[in-house]
Amino acid sequence: MRKIIKGNEPEQLTKWMRANNKLRYGSLPPEERQSVRAACIKEQFGLCAYCCQSISPKAAHNEHVESQDRAPARTLDFTNIVASCESRTNCGHRRKTKRLDLTPFMDECETELKFYLNGLVEGTTARAKASIEALNLGHSEESNRGLIGRRRAMVEILIYDARLKPDELMQIEDKELLEMLAEELESPVAGNLQAFSPVLVNVIRQLLP
Repeated sequence: MRKIIKGNEPEQLTKWMRANNKLRYGSLPPEERQSVRAACIKEQFGLCAYCCQSISPKAAHNEHVESQDRAPARTLDFTNIVASCESRTNCGHRRKTKRLDLTPFMDECETELKFYLNGLVEGTTARAKASIEALNLGHSEESNRGLIGRRRAMVEILIYDARLKPDELMQIEDKELLEMLAEELESPVAGNLQAFSPVLVNVIRQLLP
């Protein structure tokens, strides 16, 4: 995960809520749902809120972090909505309505999840482990081979783009070089971050003293 800082709700959503008494997400028309999704994707720099693969308005869905059945009064609360990928094996669709004690709105989502260059992820706290399993983010090869493989392949591409090899990255002792690489990966290009770049940033942060 990468921490998400929520901005203002889209104007279309605001106008619709002012004009309607049925203030529940189930009544929200497709055009307004699309505006919510587009706003979320923009503030997430084009990445899924959970797995950090690239998404687009046509290949994502609006995901309620505090699920609709648990918090019916927050179904139209923009601060409770993120954009999730459409994978059926992980993230929003897989999680369904399970409670998440560690969410993308928390600073700790970037530190309590520990990623490895082989594509696996480990939770360093009980809540992180529970959230990883609820979202099926790949804590073991058997849990989600597809996501683990895509994450590993994309991270290797990011490393090669930096003119390095995975084994060379682990041997770098130059703190400034690592920090520069992390800063580059954290800098959006045309409003988007590269797919799975927060994963490599997580690995680099582990290498920094």
